[in-house]
Amino acid sequence: HVQPNSMARHLARIHGTEEDKVNCPFYFKIGACRHSDRCSRLHHRPAFSPTILLKHVYRHPVREAEMNAGGSGITAKEAEQLVDKDRATEEFWTFFEDMYMELSKFGRLE
Repeated sequence: HVQPNSMARHLARIHGTEEDKVNCPFYFKIGACRHSDRCSRLHHRPAFSPTILLKHVYRHPVREAEMNAGGSGITAKEAEQLVDKDRATEEFWTFFEDMYMELSKFGRLE
């Protein structure tokens, strides 16, 4: 026989952790999950939030290299080696600055 208070404490303790088999810990922590709607766990979307998610805005250079390789069977490691890391870093910071400047037109960013 399980005490109701101990079960409630247990559920509260594991909520949003890897032990929680019902709620997605990634979505709970950062508001996004790589499995998206295919995730086997629940994604509790808040009714309102100070955070916005802009899906598919940034194109990661390694993922681009993988996609450009098409069906050639290139591995993630091989795709990573095709990317000029200095150039990718510079392009990321340019992207970040552009996005920051555009989004700051709508209000304060944290």
